[in-house]
Amino acid sequence: MALALLVTGLWSFSEAILWFIVADVPVSYVAVRHGWRAASVAAIVAALCAVPGGALLHLWTSADPQRVHDLLVALPAIDAAMIERTSHAYVEGGYAEMLRGSFGGTPYKLYAAAAGASSPPDAWLAPFLLASFLVRVPRFLIVGLSVALVNRALSGWLSAGQRLAVLGACWAVFYAWYFVTMPS
Repeated sequence: MALALLVTGLWSFSEAILWFIVADVPVSYVAVRHGWRAASVAAIVAALCAVPGGALLHLWTSADPQRVHDLLVALPAIDAAMIERTSHAYVEGGYAEMLRGSFGGTPYKLYAAAAGASSPPDAWLAPFLLASFLVRVPRFLIVGLSVALVNRALSGWLSAGQRLAVLGACWAVFYAWYFVTMPS
């Protein structure tokens, strides 16, 4: 369990910067392997570990916005228009827009970059960091608890290995759809 939480935390930190597969993947794995309580802990770990990643990207963007923009555009399912839309939406809607984006398929890293680009380099990061946790944790909890419920329902028909295979297949289908429908 400790290893799964460590992987979840590192994954979430990385996803907040440049990794492009959501931390919901390890959270859902924890749900299948260890149940809803562990999935809840994994969701909180994922949200907490996204915060320093978001802070790093925020600060990096403040210092070198063009370099960060170029790196983000090189990632799968992100293009310059998405970055521009997200930046505009963040400036207009702030943290509420971050919450909407969390459920709408907009990568958190784009909000961290938008916040860094729209803040002076010496801006106080605490409000952004708190908001980062608060907008990330609901989705992680919903995913973890939903997967745990489905896992429990399937446990009478499928072995643990089969349930993990179903989970892997679901994520593969999701990402096939996501990468086909998103820009880049």
